Amino acid sequence: MPHLVWILALSAAFASALNGTMVMPVLAMALGRIPGIDDTLATVIGSAEIAGIALYCLFLPRLARRWRRQATIGGIAALMAGEALTHVLSGAAPLAAARLLAGLGEGAIFNLVAIQLASAANAEQLWGQINLIGGSAMGFLLFGLSLLPPAQERGPIFLCLAAFAAAMAPLILLMRRPPSVGISAAASAPLHRRHVGLALVMVFLVYGVQAGEWAVSGYLGARMGMPQGTIGLYLAISSIAGFVGALLPTLTRNPARRLPGVSLGIAIMGVSLYCFFNIHTPLAFLLGQVFGNIGFYMATPYVSGLLTENDADGALLMRTLIVALFGAASGTAAAGEMLDDFGPSSFSLALILILAATLLSATAIFKRAGLTTSRKVTGEAVELPVSLSS
Repeated sequence: MPHLVWILALSAAFASALNGTMVMPVLAMALGRIPGIDDTLATVIGSAEIAGIALYCLFLPRLARRWRRQATIGGIAALMAGEALTHVLSGAAPLAAARLLAGLGEGAIFNLVAIQLASAANAEQLWGQINLIGGSAMGFLLFGLSLLPPAQERGPIFLCLAAFAAAMAPLILLMRRPPSVGISAAASAPLHRRHVGLALVMVFLVYGVQAGEWAVSGYLGARMGMPQGTIGLYLAISSIAGFVGALLPTLTRNPARRLPGVSLGIAIMGVSLYCFFNIHTPLAFLLGQVFGNIGFYMATPYVSGLLTENDADGALLMRTLIVALFGAASGTAAAGEMLDDFGPSSFSLALILILAATLLSATAIFKRAGLTTSRKVTGEAVELPVSLSS
């Protein structure tokens, strides 16, 4: 039971910390309906939230180690205040400040997850469970927001996000790492620094591909003549269904199965991208999104898990989040122009080639990880009992 409560608490924190990035297209549309805020400015204001997460990850990650309870309460309060202020404020600068405050709160909450998971054994199983539970919660949130009736201005979206954070808060406050969680063998036989760097590059590329495809999905659906409501509904459905991909990492017991698992996820992403951009039917649109998300959430827990096992205090996971956000921002920024310049078919080929590079990186990283593990044990990771006061 303590382990189950811990997983639920981690999932609630994960969903609270990243739901803003998950529903960013909806937030940007809501901001763009405020008088005096056009679509371009709305995107800039929305990016202040991501800047807040990055700033916390860079400059404030030690707060939760010294004052865990205070950092938890402060992070939840900052997130809820940022959402509430976004609902009532007007003007670009005040709105950007509100989104920055929300991002700082999200960064504080994710920092708790990073500290709790640091050096945990079989971490891809934990990340799979967190993605499955917390990601499904975010998917249902996006689905609910997509069903809201059209509003003249920003509507109740930001109040809904504040309510979501409030609903997750009791679980987050229960977060205590159970003594049964093991220490990874990687803690005593870490990956070489260049392999950690290669894993971070892989994170950047995978998140860039996923965000780039997500950024132009609505535009591509509109090109096909799909109604805006149908596009939003399909994207929400694919977000919920995509987290099924996280089931595979939760079932992994043998480190030798990590490379096949991450390779399968990347391959599914590649096939889905080809179908999505080259078969122009509503069914291909929906299935391409669904299986693209399944592949993404199948592959990423393995990479996050390996980095977690090599993370002594949560600092590496915080840097990983910054890299992921920067990759997503870069993919989003480049996708529209690349699609216009290359066309859907060539654009999909470019994304598939990037995924091929990540597959080569994964092969090098996980083969190295397998060699490292085999020096310590044969076949399975070592688990040692650990008790943390946090």
